[in-house]
Amino acid sequence: MICNNLPVHSHYSIENVYLAGIIPGPKEPSHDQINHVLSPLVDDLLKGWSPGLQLTRTALHPLGCLVRCAVIPLVCDMLAARKTAGFAGLGSHPGKYCAFCLQDGWNTANVDVSSWRRRTWQEHVAIATLWKNAATEGIRQQIYTTFGIR
Repeated sequence: MICNNLPVHSHYSIENVYLAGIIPGPKEPSHDQINHVLSPLVDDLLKGWSPGLQLTRTALHPLGCLVRCAVIPLVCDMLAARKTAGFAGLGSHPGKYCAFCLQDGWNTANVDVSSWRRRTWQEHVAIATLWKNAATEGIRQQIYTTFGIR
């Protein structure tokens, strides 16, 4: 990761690059494995947002200042975006492939977008929490199959 607040010429200087992790090959991680790969980065970013980081001094703040960190935007392809957000991969979960609505993918007759029920952030978090706290792998798979969210 790089800090876009720095001058362009210093974005990729080694001291300004944060290596969040290396995903080992030869294949991409599974949906379950990606959580473990992203966990250290998410933990660091959560601390960087709340409570934030107290810098002892900067060029403009000799007495220090509080800064907050966030990833905006996440730049990746659609498959990686779906995996990072906890959605089922395209084609891997019939019917629940849209990240924005709950329209069944098999129901291609309904083209009235205004009638499609939109997904909400609250529902997504609630389902992801159910998946995370499931007691067995079988229950996790059932939640994933039903909602297309992990």
